Amino acid sequence: MNQKGQIYEDIATSYFLKEGYQIISRNFSYKYGEIDIIAIKNKVLHLIEVKGGKDVLGDPAFRVNSNKLKKIMKVGNYFIAKNHHIKFEEVQIDVISVTDNGKINYYPAQRI
Repeated sequence: MNQKGQIYEDIATSYFLKEGYQIISRNFSYKYGEIDIIAIKNKVLHLIEVKGGKDVLGDPAFRVNSNKLKKIMKVGNYFIAKNHHIKFEEVQIDVISVTDNGKINYYPAQRI
């Protein structure tokens, strides 16, 4: 990951901590890809994709496509299978964007 990507993820992590989320993992990788942040709040396991950059062409979150979501699901399934000790009732894929001018947009997705 490049330095800017790390900064975006650090900002996103701070946002979630302030909102009462418990961060379980960061940059969890498996052969299908990576999940930037895995967190839990109110018995919901959140698989979070962080997008950052300039918002000249629109919100950076718009760069998340269906292929990326499929990869997050595969990696999330692996994470869940390897971490039986984590207690949750639902799983949700979320996207958060951090623009270069510091604007944060959080897009909580439908629960799956």
